Amino acid sequence: MPEILTTNFKSDTTRLFIDSLASDEYYLFVSSISIFDPDNTQFSKNEFLEKTLFGKKILDDDIYFMIKYYPWQKGLVYTEYDDRVDLTGVNFYAVVGPNDNDTGDYRLYKCLRNNNGAAVSNPPNHNASQPDQIYETADGYVWKYIYVISDLEFEAYNALGYIPITGTFDSNPPATTGGEISDVVVDNPLDNFGYIVEDGGLVGNPFTSGVMIVDPSTSWSAIANYYVGQYIYTTNPTNGISRLFEIEYYEFNISTGNAEIRVGQEFLTGAANPVAAGVLSNASFSIFPKIKISGDGTGAYGIPNIVDNRIDSITMLTRGSNYRNAVVEVVDPAYDFNPEDTTTTDVRVIARARISPDGGHGYNLIDEFKCRHFLLYAYITAEDNTQIGYTNTYGAVGIVRSPEFAAASPIVFDNRIAIVTDDIDRVTVNTVVIQLDANNETVFSGVVHEVDLTNNTFYIAEYMGPYQNNAGTGNGDTSLDLNLLLRNETGQTIQINSPVNTNVTVSEYIQRTGEVYFMENFLPLERTDLSREEFKFVLEY
Repeated sequence: MPEILTTNFKSDTTRLFIDSLASDEYYLFVSSISIFDPDNTQFSKNEFLEKTLFGKKILDDDIYFMIKYYPWQKGLVYTEYDDRVDLTGVNFYAVVGPNDNDTGDYRLYKCLRNNNGAAVSNPPNHNASQPDQIYETADGYVWKYIYVISDLEFEAYNALGYIPITGTFDSNPPATTGGEISDVVVDNPLDNFGYIVEDGGLVGNPFTSGVMIVDPSTSWSAIANYYVGQYIYTTNPTNGISRLFEIEYYEFNISTGNAEIRVGQEFLTGAANPVAAGVLSNASFSIFPKIKISGDGTGAYGIPNIVDNRIDSITMLTRGSNYRNAVVEVVDPAYDFNPEDTTTTDVRVIARARISPDGGHGYNLIDEFKCRHFLLYAYITAEDNTQIGYTNTYGAVGIVRSPEFAAASPIVFDNRIAIVTDDIDRVTVNTVVIQLDANNETVFSGVVHEVDLTNNTFYIAEYMGPYQNNAGTGNGDTSLDLNLLLRNETGQTIQINSPVNTNVTVSEYIQRTGEVYFMENFLPLERTDLSREEFKFVLEY
């Protein structure tokens, strides 16, 4: 028995994490002067925190839901949407970039139809006035526009083959009772046969009691009510407005060649008759079999496209709403169509409805695009460098949830201990300094991270280790003892200038606090006054 864990579970988990940002804070932590080799153990997480050099808060505006990046490329075949197909990990949407559009940005389109698996050759181009934002391109594809990513957003936030969901959208949209009819698929476009379309024009004005008079033609059937039950689809020549009716009565006048057609309520607007529906007396029309869409929703209407007596596709005029289940039937014409008769060539069309995700395409982006990744974006600026320094190297970065601080949570913090001393000549970068107690035991050890000769100040990192915090050494408390001398690797003592409490500066970060969510190591990177780092963490649930 197959067990299916749907992508909704992962999407909801991702959504819950990002919702938690309202109450929790997340920081980029930069750690370890040299090589750091983490693993998923408590020891590694503690070591990462103890070697923290500096950190910066990740702002809410720099956290994004992420989806796989599928750029539109000529010659590729994109997967069309189908509610019966698992679309996880396939290119059922495409991003049209600046090289293929005239908007200078990146626009995401969902593939609703792929022209029977053909390769693309014409990208959709956005038009704000396009109804439903659905585009049929010259290559036979049908696309639904979903959202736009600006050029700056794309450059800032794309990472590891993923792009952000941007713009204004509801990450927790209200529950719906169903979707719309995304499309009606003809399963036997080459095999069905026997369907006829009649084209003509209306004459006579006004339309009374829902009566239409159609122009003289020798093709009209002389059989009374021959077209009853079929659709008549009218199009005004001046404004292009089209209307859809069901034929309730038909009579042919042999002497004039005219035909009288009576219709009921117009489907697209609900108007009571052709006049109320805005049909002009000189409108053109087509008569073809009725597409009956039944289901638990309402408002979906489609018309057949008939080529050489075959229905090769069905065009949706309205997609309706609140569908969870739907059945499509092409109603048999009352006359001259009998697929049960083996002496005829008539073959009934087979069609089915594709139902969109709940609420329609683009309603719930998180679930619809199988989102289980999110981006945490952090960056170090020139201004940040004035607070955290810009020397030496670092070998690890990570994400820490809810670190604690002695005062209000800062945007950026320096986790090094700064010490002012007149013995600055006894201090060397990347050497170890220690403190010994009365029993000659080491009670403090740290690595010199930076030496500022101009201000007689040096900075100590990686100073926690197995040593207990000494309350009172500063707001964040460290293992440094302000009453003991420091010693370099050759045993020379280093005296903190008096008064010691004003010549020692420690971090506001309360050491070892926070929950490590992510760690990554690399060959140590050097920092300089020109350093401007950018970190993109794409995490997955």
